[in-house]
Amino acid sequence: MRDLKIITIALLLCTSFSGCRSVDEQIAEQRAEIIHHYAAFKIKPEDLPEVQLDWDTAVSMLDSNLVMRNAAEEIIKAEVQVKRVFLDLIPQLTIQGIYNQGITQLTELTQDNFNVNINALFSVPGLLRLRLDYYGAMLACYGARQHYELTYREEVINLYSLFRQHRHTQALYVIESLQAADPTFGLAERRELDFKRKQRETELWLGLSAALGNYSSHWKIEGGNLPVFNYLNTEQNWDDPNETGTLFVTLEAVELEAARLRELGVKFKYWPQLNMRLYSPSLYLFSGGDRGGFNFDADDIRFEASVSMKLDTNLAIRDQLRETRRNTELLTQKLYEDAQARTKKLNETKDAIAVIDTRMMQLLAKKRLLNSMPQSSIYEVFEQNLGERIEVLNQLVSLEQELDSVVPILWVADESR
Repeated sequence: MRDLKIITIALLLCTSFSGCRSVDEQIAEQRAEIIHHYAAFKIKPEDLPEVQLDWDTAVSMLDSNLVMRNAAEEIIKAEVQVKRVFLDLIPQLTIQGIYNQGITQLTELTQDNFNVNINALFSVPGLLRLRLDYYGAMLACYGARQHYELTYREEVINLYSLFRQHRHTQALYVIESLQAADPTFGLAERRELDFKRKQRETELWLGLSAALGNYSSHWKIEGGNLPVFNYLNTEQNWDDPNETGTLFVTLEAVELEAARLRELGVKFKYWPQLNMRLYSPSLYLFSGGDRGGFNFDADDIRFEASVSMKLDTNLAIRDQLRETRRNTELLTQKLYEDAQARTKKLNETKDAIAVIDTRMMQLLAKKRLLNSMPQSSIYEVFEQNLGERIEVLNQLVSLEQELDSVVPILWVADESR
């Protein structure tokens, strides 16, 4: 009778947890949760508490952003799959309860109408299959860690671009102040300048907040300790993967090894398959009140092993193997072409930096010349000098932005950084 009470309680619990509300009610609850967060969207960045942000602090906060968290999650998934290869060897227990009663006597609960059993399921793959699964899981784990490293480099570069964007914003303020010094600068133009400034500030705040994974502060950048790059005077060999682009080569090697493993998996179908199985009667049985309790007996456990070999009479395995080899060949060709294009781009980028540097030196010399000229009282001369100064500053900002767009191409491949 005690077993009957336990079973009845278990069935009642299952019934209570299986009930659910309507779709409309569930969606309404989710909508309310989303709308609750909309209040935070209306807060202006300048109304948030001000926080000073230097480069080292910003880099230390990168792990909190969504991109890095997703990359870290991929590592966790891969590590779980490595463990899963061995955890799947642990027997799985299944519990089954059956209530059998005539429809006219449905409410008459007696232990004669209940059947309960507990069974153990064993999964024992062949040793070759186990080794192949383990190797594949380890390869995926290794690849996930390498992708995390690449993602981290990309996020550091993105952060660098945001800090440089702040530098460009400060330069634009100077240009706009010069434009506002023109006596003909009217109210409409001032409002347009204010609108553009607010746009830039909001865009920068959103970018920084996303990079740092934190939207609760008004970031005030301290840009004095940014990394300094001098790729013009370095002796790095951008053609040598042992010096530059090692991470890219490693990721390509992971792809090729995964392709080899896929081909091996197809070949594995040709080999004799060893199948092993452990089975036994129910570990626990309660049936109609006639028998109950644990009835586990080691003598009842049976071990079965069989060897089978699949003959490829319809050539399906052969076609799959050929397709896999063709895909591997295409992948290899693509990776080699990507490597060639990347090497070419690295060398061209260094040359582009040299061109930008020369143009910047010329503009800086012109800027010093214009700033050394005395301010004229003649409006036409004043306007011409002001226009030339503004044009030089705009060109300098454009060159700095161009430089900031090409430096990361070398930086991400520079193993010494």
